[in-house]
Amino acid sequence: MADKIIQRAQTQVEPGEVIHGGFAAQMTIQNRGGGYRIVIATDRRFMVFGSGTFSQTVIKRLIEESPRDQFLGKPSGLFCTVTVGRETMKVNFRYFDQLRAIHLALGSRSLNSQPDAKGA
Repeated sequence: MADKIIQRAQTQVEPGEVIHGGFAAQMTIQNRGGGYRIVIATDRRFMVFGSGTFSQTVIKRLIEESPRDQFLGKPSGLFCTVTVGRETMKVNFRYFDQLRAIHLALGSRSLNSQPDAKGA
């Protein structure tokens, strides 16, 4: 599914902008409304899109943009909690490889040097 998310996100980036990864996330209990979120990491920024209630791959509308230099969290357990800008979400373990790839692409930080994220 991550490949499909990244493919669909190509139309959302600026010319010359490179996508480092993408994943779907669920809203936390506190922010349940609005369905799934799609998070795209590029070489310049993070973008959070609304995806709808049932789809994890459809990109509907841009909700949030934030700087690329933030650490999303260390994936562990079944779900990892990540915050991008003001959006706090839960990421399923099937997207943990995407989280790791996004952090490796950032280059200046290591997964091992970051604090653990809260699990589910």
